[in-house]
Order: sequence, then C-alpha cells, then structure tokens
Amino acid sequence: MKKLILFGTGYGFKNLVEEICLINKYKIIGAIDEYLPKNTLIHKKKNIKVLGKISDLKKMKLKNTYFLIGIGHNFIRKKIVNELKKKKIKIKWISFFSKSTIVAKNVKIGQGTIIMPGCVINSGSKIGNHCYINTKSSIDHDNLINNYSSTGPGVVTGGNVKIDECSHVGIGSTVLQKIHIKKNTVIGGHSLVNKNCISNSIYFGVPAKHIRKRVETEKYL
Repeated sequence: MKKLILFGTGYGFKNLVEEICLINKYKIIGAIDEYLPKNTLIHKKKNIKVLGKISDLKKMKLKNTYFLIGIGHNFIRKKIVNELKKKKIKIKWISFFSKSTIVAKNVKIGQGTIIMPGCVINSGSKIGNHCYINTKSSIDHDNLINNYSSTGPGVVTGGNVKIDECSHVGIGSTVLQKIHIKKNTVIGGHSLVNKNCISNSIYFGVPAKHIRKRVETEKYL
C-alpha cells in the first residue's frame, strides 16, 4: 500500500478517509493542518494524527509518500499548492475517485483531483488539477472543468460545458449543454444555468441570474 498524507481536517475529512480506505490502495499516515497542534488525534478509528504544518514538511522523510488535499474550498486548495511552490517543497500528488464512481476510459483527470461516491464522468471530459467533484455529480460528455474548480453533491451538467478555474457549481444545480462558466464564479444551490456566466460573480435561481460580483477569497461553502 502507498503511504498517503492528507491536507486539511475539516468537515469532509472523515468521508474522504472512509472512501480511500474502501479501495485498499493507500495507507493514510497522517494529515497536515495549519491550525491544530501536532499529534492531535483526528480519526480515532484509523488512528490518524496531525503531523504538523506545511512548513514542517521540509523536515519529514517523504520518499514513497503521496499527498491529497481533502478540502472542499477551491481557493484554499489553490493557496496550499502555491504555498508549497513558494517554499520549494516538492511532493507527489495522487488523483482519487471513489470505488462507486463511473469514469469513461477516455476521460482525463489531473493530479490532486477528488471524485466522490456515485459520480458519473462521461466520454471525452477533462477535469483539471485539484478539482473536487462531489457525491453523485453527473458530468456529461466533453466537459472541461479547469483547475481548482468544484461541484456540490447532485450537480448535473450537459454536454460540452466549460467551467473555468476556481469556480463552484452548488448542490443540486443543473448546467445546460454548451454553457461556459468563467473563473472564480459561484452558482448557488439548486440553480438552472441556461446562459453563460461571467467571471468573479455569484449566480442563483431558476433560471440562474447574476446576483453580484465576488472576490476570490470570499467564503461560499
């Protein structure tokens, strides 16, 4: 089994741990967290503890060790990757998809991306680096989901949808075919997106309407 370290210990951590353990391919040896003290027990059943902060990675022996960011917030995933680059810490990423996920053979999935249970990723789609596709999302053919983007549970997209970097489609939303959602944009839960969406914005409703502008670091989960 490959050794695996996770970044983050938030609300989705336990779900991700359970899914990783189901495939019996990785042994989770600990987590990196910027807020909890070292050796804090975060998963009693699996005996997973906090190993330290990002800066502590320089002191660790990381040979044959792999990493994954188990954090749902797009901006935080991007921030962690940029911090590692800034500190010149080189690590090996895995991509992970749940045992119950259906992924077409010609789908391309970038490093660090997580696809949770019950998802369907159809033919010709491409998902970038460090994306988070949440439970029972259905991504139809020839979609392009760019780096650090995410979907909430139960999202459905039509064919040839494009979602740019750091954008999020909220729980239960539907995106019609050939729609383009530009970067750093959030679609509110249970929305119907039938028109292209501009960048740095919030959309919500049936059909989805432009609500206001937003900044990249703004909370949305």
